[in-house]
Amino acid sequence: MINKNEFPILEFDNNKNAKITPQLLEERPYLGIEYGVICFDIKTKENFIKNYPSEIIGEVCGCGIEPQNIYKVNFEENDIVLIQGIIGGPLAAAVMEDLVAFGCKKVIAVGSAGVLNKEIARGHLIVPTEALRHEGTSYHYVPASRYIKHSPEVIKNVTDFLAENKIPFVCGKTWTTDAIYRETEDLVAERQKENCICVEMENATFGAVAQYHNIKFAQILYGADCLDGKMWNRRDWKSDEIRQNSKYELLKLAMRLVTKID
Repeated sequence: MINKNEFPILEFDNNKNAKITPQLLEERPYLGIEYGVICFDIKTKENFIKNYPSEIIGEVCGCGIEPQNIYKVNFEENDIVLIQGIIGGPLAAAVMEDLVAFGCKKVIAVGSAGVLNKEIARGHLIVPTEALRHEGTSYHYVPASRYIKHSPEVIKNVTDFLAENKIPFVCGKTWTTDAIYRETEDLVAERQKENCICVEMENATFGAVAQYHNIKFAQILYGADCLDGKMWNRRDWKSDEIRQNSKYELLKLAMRLVTKID
């Protein structure tokens, strides 16, 4: 049933029978693989599969996007679907839907975020606990609310694992936006007042799709550029080697962590 509204983005339909689903596509067979990991960095993903037994099980495709392989990876005796993340809510939702079609019940995403607190260093890990919904895709999966709140139990699984392994991290709210070029000074200030510590473009969508399909989800972000100041600070890595090693280790962490979610 559709809840009618003056603004179309708020017209949520709770009917789960959609005309098009990944399950209708031959390229998304049900494999019964419990674990899924979303990685946004293509080079990191491709380097990773060279070091572990893997096979191609599909492609992430989209208009204007170079097809990216989806892999089944055997990592520490667990089969895990490793899938390419694509920037922005619509394709983030499609990637999550693909994982559900393959059979995944537990998903970890890794990627970067702009920080809204300059004390969060480049590369420091961030675990979002809830996402401010300043994008559009999540509203097609979960009725309107200001935040998507992630499962406290799953967040505890993640933070306990990080703490036990002495990996520094910070938890907090994230601001999910559709418009990277509309992160204005006033909006940043408002988000800071609301205690958002970072900004990205997918977390609210990921969380909404996870709630819709009743799967367990968390994301680990690393601090990238900084918006906490009068001028934008790109904060480049000290070297490309450090950048690639850091992203590789984060992906390996996610592959291990996703199997620890209760």
